[in-house]
Amino acid sequence: MNRRRFLSDVMAGAAGAPLFKTPPLHADTPTALFPRAQWIENGLIDAGGSHYPKLYGLSHEPYIFVVRRGGQKLNAHEIYEQAQSEAVIRHLREQGVEVFHTHLYKGFGMVAEMPEMEDARRAASIAHRYGMKVDTYIQWNTMMYETFFAEEPRAKDWIQRDVTGLPILLTYGYQQSFRYRPCFSCQEYLDYLKKVVRYAVEEAKTDFIHLDNFDLNPEPDSCHCRWCVEGFRNFLKAKYSQQERRERFGFENVDFMNPPQWNLQNPPQRLEIISDPAFQEWVDYRCQMMAGALKQVSLFARSLNRNVAIEINPGGLDGENCAWVRGIDHPRLLKWTDAFWSEEDDPPSYLKDGRLISKIRSFKLARACNNILMTYISADAVAMAECLSFNQTLGYVGEDPLSPEMLKYVRFYRENRDLYVGTQDVATVAVLRSYASIAYHNARAQLSAILVEQALIQSRMPFDLIFDAKLHDLSRYRVVVLPDSECLSNEQIALIRSFVENGGGIVGIGQAGLYDEWRRVRVEPGLKGLLEGQQPIQDYEQEKVKALSPSAKSAVRRECGKGRVVYVSEAKYDGPLPKMEPYFTIGNRYWKQPGNSAELLESIRWAARGDIPLEVSGPEYLVANLVEHFDRRQRMLHLVNYNAHETPVIESVRVRMRLPGTNPAKRIDVFSPDTAPQRLRFQATGSQASFVLSEVRTYAVVVPSW
Repeated sequence: MNRRRFLSDVMAGAAGAPLFKTPPLHADTPTALFPRAQWIENGLIDAGGSHYPKLYGLSHEPYIFVVRRGGQKLNAHEIYEQAQSEAVIRHLREQGVEVFHTHLYKGFGMVAEMPEMEDARRAASIAHRYGMKVDTYIQWNTMMYETFFAEEPRAKDWIQRDVTGLPILLTYGYQQSFRYRPCFSCQEYLDYLKKVVRYAVEEAKTDFIHLDNFDLNPEPDSCHCRWCVEGFRNFLKAKYSQQERRERFGFENVDFMNPPQWNLQNPPQRLEIISDPAFQEWVDYRCQMMAGALKQVSLFARSLNRNVAIEINPGGLDGENCAWVRGIDHPRLLKWTDAFWSEEDDPPSYLKDGRLISKIRSFKLARACNNILMTYISADAVAMAECLSFNQTLGYVGEDPLSPEMLKYVRFYRENRDLYVGTQDVATVAVLRSYASIAYHNARAQLSAILVEQALIQSRMPFDLIFDAKLHDLSRYRVVVLPDSECLSNEQIALIRSFVENGGGIVGIGQAGLYDEWRRVRVEPGLKGLLEGQQPIQDYEQEKVKALSPSAKSAVRRECGKGRVVYVSEAKYDGPLPKMEPYFTIGNRYWKQPGNSAELLESIRWAARGDIPLEVSGPEYLVANLVEHFDRRQRMLHLVNYNAHETPVIESVRVRMRLPGTNPAKRIDVFSPDTAPQRLRFQATGSQASFVLSEVRTYAVVVPSW
């Protein structure tokens, strides 16, 4: 289809047959049909074009939205034009930026936005002329109904509606009631969105699609439109046989089952444990609806250009029950993306009460799913250091002009890129983040996970986050931690037992395995025979008890065949628990080492038979990450000082580091944007290298060679 015909069809409206058909799907992963974008494997330095930093985010806002939102300056159109000018794009390239971030589509409808979409196309052409890639913004989750309905009258049936039939809004503050949320159970809306994607790929020649606002509203503001009601019922019929539906609900016919409803006496914000099977399935339906819609759009984009990168903005792991509150199950989504955004407000820091605040969980999520994390790092050198250490690239570096500190980190990354590209994290410890456990009891299961992760982060013990599917292959780990992983299926329990039988280690905490995947209380603990000292739940009321007061007062260790198993009664919160927020979010007020941190860490070391590849001395605010180049058989240690603002230099950091293979180290170099490169003295014993760094400022990477 040529460009003139394409634009003519858009301007004529969307009535009638769609402009395309979704390609048939023959596999459940994008790599089977459309491999991940190859260019993004070399890392990402992405920036927008506003010459007015922090002013309205104009690098991806079209002028129509700036005006409709209100509050703009009198020179808003001048700012809009400047942000996509050749001078700004050229200046970004001179500063080392490789991907230009710009607006494309905000949700007013393609007819209303076409003049500004054409502006984005022209800006993309300029960026390509300067050898840059182009990152185009597409609004996933907004329909500006005032113009959209004029273009497409059928769209009145495409929006999300609450239980009373009123439109559900995507709001920022109190003054954007013109933003309706579209329903992702509605195929007609997805077909319209694909028209936008087609324009982005074929006309703007985009290299990178940014899908913004990728989430759903929390209960009670969830969609009850006919598409969702029918979709929910069909979902249950497809997921379960008649016999399974009887076991799940007590009956077979789900033709009259509706999404959850609420009243003043039963607000969803106070629902700590989700035990109603229909509520549980509604959570799963919302997650699957979002994943299915993304799969469809992602595969369509890659059918047009297999080298287009896909990125969404679902947020990261910040302690929220993402599945229950926002319809987000990250592992389900991130197999269809190359990158994702997290706008969580957790700037890296070390606080006087011992809390270390970081985005490390979100970075580890990204690494586990082979994605790059995009987050705000331009205001703080520690954030830049954290990103290089745990993201192995910079991602989004801000808007033109870049700050002097950011320019320093961009130069350092570009000069030492070979230390980052193609690496994978090194860890013998894995922490399971169980979907059902966290979705149905976030207040306990996520608190336990966060406390364990905090102990590992602040002790500098390398670990990975793993999710349910990873239980099928635990071969790279020596020990798996189950932090109150309450809801485990029979299959998952069998996989855990097999892991132990083959020599693996398990550290089970609290209520691990006491429920099945539907959160039905097991008559006997699912991990009976492994977790000595764990007590079964005797009655329903006991579910509400924070600690089960097991007979064992400390960790219980035992050899189990070839493996080792430890049971710890709880990850103890150190001090009085903060007052719980609505929806039981485990925000950064909880992010401190557990009271029994030493016991937990020693249990992990014992279960791993001491197979921990790294030991680093230093204060709690010194954090480490160990990575390796698989092809080059080379390991590198990244060190970040999270208290650099208060303690700019950490002295005499002792390191013991295991290298790949059996060859001893020949030399060890240290690189940092803060100091000149240096070579260290060290002692080598087989594959072990021991050395002392005289100082670590904000960030350093240690590179052994042999």
